[in-house]
Amino acid sequence: MKKSLLYISLLSAAMVFNTGCKKELLEQASPDKLTSDNFWTSRDRALTGLAAAYSRIESFAGWDNFVEARSCREYYREDYVEPGADAYNYSWWMEIYNYSYNSGNYAIDLLWRDNYRGINFTNQVLENVSMMTDKQIDDASKKMILAEARFLRAYYYFKLITNFEKVIIRDKVPNGEADLPKAPSTRPEVWDMIIADLKAAEPDLPLRSERAATELGRATKGAAQAYLGKALIYRAGEDKASANTYFTEASAWLKKVIDSKQYSLVPNYLSMFNGTTANTTESVFELQQTMDESNGAYYKSYLSDWMAASELGGYGEIYGAPRLLTEMLKEGKVATDGLYDHRVYNTVFFNDDYFNDAANPRVYGYTYGKVFENNTIAFRKWIPASLDKLGNANAINIPIIRYADVKLLYAEAQNAIGVTATAMAEINDVRARSAMPPLNLTSTADVFKQLVHERVMEFTLEGSRFYDLRRWGLLTQQMQEAGRTFTLDKSYYPLPLKETLNNPLAQ
Repeated sequence: MKKSLLYISLLSAAMVFNTGCKKELLEQASPDKLTSDNFWTSRDRALTGLAAAYSRIESFAGWDNFVEARSCREYYREDYVEPGADAYNYSWWMEIYNYSYNSGNYAIDLLWRDNYRGINFTNQVLENVSMMTDKQIDDASKKMILAEARFLRAYYYFKLITNFEKVIIRDKVPNGEADLPKAPSTRPEVWDMIIADLKAAEPDLPLRSERAATELGRATKGAAQAYLGKALIYRAGEDKASANTYFTEASAWLKKVIDSKQYSLVPNYLSMFNGTTANTTESVFELQQTMDESNGAYYKSYLSDWMAASELGGYGEIYGAPRLLTEMLKEGKVATDGLYDHRVYNTVFFNDDYFNDAANPRVYGYTYGKVFENNTIAFRKWIPASLDKLGNANAINIPIIRYADVKLLYAEAQNAIGVTATAMAEINDVRARSAMPPLNLTSTADVFKQLVHERVMEFTLEGSRFYDLRRWGLLTQQMQEAGRTFTLDKSYYPLPLKETLNNPLAQ
């Protein structure tokens, strides 16, 4: 398969170009040795280091990392999906789907490696930029770069703690081999670090509206606030005794995002997932892709081919399970235009009058019946608006956290502390985008059930479902209902085999 090369470390590239005064040969510094003296010397160099720190977001650094490993890790663990025929040719994918993986699984190793590389880059920025003088970098730039690095370190640790039960805190650049062996920290210690980094970053990050067009995709104040809310809600799922405290604090941070008026729900839901829009007003933090290959850049991927059904010309690696459609259609045709919740049409192609309308063929110019057989449920998310783009790399941005998530997380936190009216107002606002009528639920239990449904409608194939079920305590039940071979010990990935072999304290 064709491999995508992205973010070949700008930091390494910059190291090649060292300049200085003419000296005697034997007095010259080694040109390939990175030190604080010969690299971290200007704002531009600091930004180059920061670019490297951004480079591991969502493992977007190669075919295996992003297209295959991320896809099976994020999507195959959901209870509403089924692997396509070709997936059975890849044992390391099916180990994820069947929950039969062990510490040697390649996808697990890549997840650990990529996020710790990101952490290493952020630690380099934090240590070196903090020591730069006012002659090397202006104070405003220094504060913002350090804030972005703290946000990114929190992001990488959030990815680790939500996937691995044991996480090792590495908060400084190793000075030598003696610094490498390190034992895992407790989960509260890791959560404390994530929250502390986000709180330290938030004041010095700009608002979304203060970012120049050339800076889209970089962290903002809203992104830090949103992740603070999300981290606190996830922590509440682990620490039931203190859950109310976490939900209350999460509410305050998420409300800051809402009250900022920097974000809004976009009318065209599908446009966020088919490449027709990017960095919309709904985007709080978004992985950037582009078709521009200037100066050797490669910021695009073949994810669309992986996601697209074989009937459409894709690889057909993943399909929706019947129980997904049952959930998405359960409210019936109650939309204001007499259709189902519009999110179902934007998420999957399925056997329905909507997709079988010969006068308005909605499956890329065909009716469903002309393309699919046997009531196939094919995903529509992450597939380009024009089908002729399959077979080539595409640049479809990935919203990592969007405003709809902020609103539904805020609703969840408010409901958890008993403010059901506010929770329902947020839920109804999100529903209205999809032409769904408002609901008037008043009990905490009923509001929670609706939230569970809304998150399926809104975030299917956005890497949310598995983690939602786990923090709600519904993982075992839902996997059993889906007929999956899940056991509770598979709630988290094990420490990768390479880590336990190379780190004697990683047990």
